Amino acid sequence: MLRHEIERHSLPNTMLLYGPDGSGKFLTSLELTRVVSCVENGKAGCNCASCYGTKRLISNDLFIICKSNLRNSFDLWRKYGVSEKNVTHFVCDLRRLAICFSFEEHTRREISELEEFLGVSNDVLNRYDELMDLVYRLLDLSEIKIITIDMIRAAQRFLSLRSGLGKYRVLIIDGAENMNEEAQNSFLKISEDTPEGALIVLTASSKDLLRSTIVSRCRVYRFTTLKKEDQRAIIEEKYHPELLDTTYASLESVMYDPLIMRDYFEKLASNVTNLEIMNEVVDTVTTNGHTTGFLDYVLDQLRERVEILCNRSVEEIYDYENLMNKISFARRSILYSNANRESTLIDFLLHNMKDVVKYC
Repeated sequence: MLRHEIERHSLPNTMLLYGPDGSGKFLTSLELTRVVSCVENGKAGCNCASCYGTKRLISNDLFIICKSNLRNSFDLWRKYGVSEKNVTHFVCDLRRLAICFSFEEHTRREISELEEFLGVSNDVLNRYDELMDLVYRLLDLSEIKIITIDMIRAAQRFLSLRSGLGKYRVLIIDGAENMNEEAQNSFLKISEDTPEGALIVLTASSKDLLRSTIVSRCRVYRFTTLKKEDQRAIIEEKYHPELLDTTYASLESVMYDPLIMRDYFEKLASNVTNLEIMNEVVDTVTTNGHTTGFLDYVLDQLRERVEILCNRSVEEIYDYENLMNKISFARRSILYSNANRESTLIDFLLHNMKDVVKYC
């Protein structure tokens, strides 16, 4: 559908791509940017100055606000490593991570370190373990992700400028459901009067998480979970092709199905004091390779309920944040320290599941 609209020059000024994590929304928005901004013919493989900048997230005609979950991408990099064959894709993910935290004062030191790595291409390969430690420190520093009015105002200033190399100036808001009330109000004003030569692309896990007034101003495109052959093609292109069979077999443990995770969670939540049920669920989760996926799901449930903190005491807010940090620590222990998945998950559930249920 998008391809036909590009060919007919009938793209809207504002569009919304929504669907589950890992369904290709951001990659599609980036490829759309590349095609419409290309100074040549927009065909795949074009390496004109505009396409080169877009693919590497360094184009002056592209402004990205990113508050989506990047853990899945870096979990795969952690599993399969980086080589000269795929370092360009890895650097692109690193730039996307830096964009996620570019407006956050408390991560300024870590972002400066990351930018130093990006400035020296050999450092990415030679100091890979040190770099990945920095990446996970950054991911752990900001579990509650909010798009603020300052970010939207910066985007508005960008859209008011004239395009450089490309034909369009493109704004991508990745994880648009994370806009707070002020940011959504500010965005509405932008969408009402989008400058000529500007294109706005929103991505979200669900359109229902956005105001209906915002959705009504967008042309909406629904994304579904990728078919296995499509997942295989993406993995083959982005990661080590020679490790494709291993990668593909493990893919479901990273790109998890939220419906499966919900079944695990609901069974635990309704039997929180039953150790037999807990052991049964843990055994199923670990056997199916869903351990980190389950912890991600619990984190997502807590993030969606951040608004409950508005009327809570300082002590409760601290406990809530501490709980999220414990989940991140358990997750990181499994991925980074190769801790035993079953014992780590059991230990977390025994000490924290009652608190999780209280908030969820």
